[in-house]
Order: sequence, then structure tokens, then C-alpha cells
Amino acid sequence: MLRITVKKEGKKARVLLLEGKVCHKWIEELSAEITRGLNNGEKIVLDFSKVGFIDEEAADMINRLPLQKVAKRNGSLFIRTMLKMENQGEK
Repeated sequence: MLRITVKKEGKKARVLLLEGKVCHKWIEELSAEITRGLNNGEKIVLDFSKVGFIDEEAADMINRLPLQKVAKRNGSLFIRTMLKMENQGEK
């Protein structure tokens, strides 16, 4: 299961706090939430601090998102590796 909690960060950023597993069956829901924010002109921040697992299909979708508009933060070493998040010692 994936829980997505939307939080505002400043005036132009939407933080999506993800909890649980990010996998192929939740990609549509996550993608819709990302698109909703981008359509509102917001920068998206995906927070993986409470994600225990991500599958390859979900990681591929996230890695294709535009870096200028979607930031990735936090997460275990496994998550950071799957999402190609370099130089992030945060958990």
C-alpha cells in the first residue's frame, strides 16, 4: 500500500510525503498527484523517508520526471540507489 500526504512548502512547492511501498500498482495514483501539482505551476518534492520498498517500474517512472520541476529527497540507501539520488546521506 502507498499513502500520499500532500503538504505545502512555501508558496510554490508541493511536498508529497510517501509512505509504504511504491510499486507498479500505485504508479497511476502517484503520477496523477505529481501532474496535479505541475499543472498548478508548483515544484514537486517527493519525500521517500517513510518508503520501505520501490520496484523497478516505479523507479523508472520517477527517474523520467523533469529534474527541474521534481525533486527527490530522503530514503534508505536502497531507495536512493534505485532513484539515482547521489550525495544524499539523509534517511
